[in-house]
Amino acid sequence: MYEIREYEEKDKKQLIELWIKVAVEEYGYKEWEEEIKMLGVTEYEKILVAVCENKIIGSMAYKKVDEKVAELKRVYIYKEYRGSGIAKELYNRIMEKIKEKKYSKVMVETWEKFQSGISFYYKNNFKLVIKDNKRYVLMLDIK
Repeated sequence: MYEIREYEEKDKKQLIELWIKVAVEEYGYKEWEEEIKMLGVTEYEKILVAVCENKIIGSMAYKKVDEKVAELKRVYIYKEYRGSGIAKELYNRIMEKIKEKKYSKVMVETWEKFQSGISFYYKNNFKLVIKDNKRYVLMLDIK
């Protein structure tokens, strides 16, 4: 069993570990490690975490792009917890927060290696707006 809640400062170490484990160790984006450590959690308007037995097992964040657009960021779930509905619940909860802030669009930038994520965004009605050099940018209009 897990719970979804807002990020707290005490979560920082575990959250950074999650991001590095998934992006760097699992998917091989070694060049992201220093950026993750350097930026940490400061650039995000809101971060939600999934927690199981006091361990952070997943995350989803967003940041403001401009007055109308929010960007989903740091959508990571440990491999052994994927397929259990955690991403969907994180997504639903973060979308509530985004709608409360009156954004009209949500974008996400992801990479070819994250096929499960790309499929997830398509299932949630995101539309591909840019595909270049293994990078995907998808956009969702909020009603």
